[in-house]
Amino acid sequence: MSFQSFRDMVVWQQSFDFAKCVYALVKNVPAEDRYGVASHLCRAAVAMPAQIAEGQRKRNKTEFVRHLNYANGNSAECETYLLLLQELYPKQDQEIQKLRETNTIIQKMLSSLIYTIEHPKQKDKTVQESKAEPVVVPVAA
Repeated sequence: MSFQSFRDMVVWQQSFDFAKCVYALVKNVPAEDRYGVASHLCRAAVAMPAQIAEGQRKRNKTEFVRHLNYANGNSAECETYLLLLQELYPKQDQEIQKLRETNTIIQKMLSSLIYTIEHPKQKDKTVQESKAEPVVVPVAA
């Protein structure tokens, strides 16, 4: 599995778009919370595509997986902050719920990519046996 650029990776594209949406959400958070939970959420959201990009550029499977795991950890942080904001600001429930759903998709994509890198022969065998096409999650416009 090789990519010309981290920008070619759907999981990077999804996490980058997620980070932009997080910043849009934070603009609607009251000023008193922008430097607390909202600030931590932004930091964790931006770290996801940054970790993916850094890991891909290492050109070493072990380092790549390490950075993908870091991104997965950042995603878990985002989930926690989003849950808290959802409790604190029920008026933004729908917007936050959409972000949580997107975050879950990113988590699944990261886990799948990590598994594929760590178990390349098993993944190839499974795909060949089932003759299934890989699932590609489109990037939101």
